[in-house]
Amino acid sequence: MRVFLARHGETEWNVEHRLQGRSDTRLTPRGEAHARALAGLLEDVPLAAVYSSTLRRALDTARPVAAAKALACLARPELVEIGYGVLEGHTPRDPDPEIQRLWAARKRDPLGFRVPGGESYQELRARLAPFVDEIGRRHPREPLLVVAHRATNRVLLGLLLGKSLEEILSFKHKHDWVLEIRPGHVPECIRHQYAPSAEPGGNP
Repeated sequence: MRVFLARHGETEWNVEHRLQGRSDTRLTPRGEAHARALAGLLEDVPLAAVYSSTLRRALDTARPVAAAKALACLARPELVEIGYGVLEGHTPRDPDPEIQRLWAARKRDPLGFRVPGGESYQELRARLAPFVDEIGRRHPREPLLVVAHRATNRVLLGLLLGKSLEEILSFKHKHDWVLEIRPGHVPECIRHQYAPSAEPGGNP
C-alpha cells in the first residue's frame, strides 16, 4: 500500500492565522491552485481511491484529483480536523482574556488539552485508528490519496508510520506538500513538493 497524504489548499482563515477546526471555510484562489497542482503531481499515479474529509476545503482540494482519475471522491467524517470548540475563528492575538487563557493552556499541554466544545489529540487518534485499519484491509497493495487537515494528518502520519503522538506533534503539514507513505515492517515516508502557480514536475 502507498498512501499519498495531502493537506487541503490554502483558505482565507489560513492567511489570517485563525483556528479553523471544523468550521467549513473556503479555499482562496491560491488554495484552488494548490488543488490543481496536486492533481498534476499525481497525474501518473494509478490511484485506486481518493478519500477526503467532509469539510469543503478538503473536498474542493480532492475533487480535481478524483475527476482526473474518474474516481468517486469518498468523503469520510472521521477525517475532519480536530475540534477547537470555542477557539475556532480566533487568532493568538485575540484580546479577549478568556480566549488568551485557553490559548495559553493549549500551548502548555497540546496533547492533553481539550478546549471547551472541542476534542483532544487522544480523541482524534481514537477516531482515526479504525480508518487506517480499514484502508489497510481495502487497499493492501494499491496507491490511494487522503486529503485532510494539519492536525488530522499529524495523527494519520503517526498511525501509518507506527509513531506516538509525542513523536509527531511537531510535524506541520504545508499546503504544497504531499507525503508518500509506505507502511510496513520498515515504513517509509517521502515528501513531494509542488508549486501551485506552475505545472508540477516529477513522477511520484
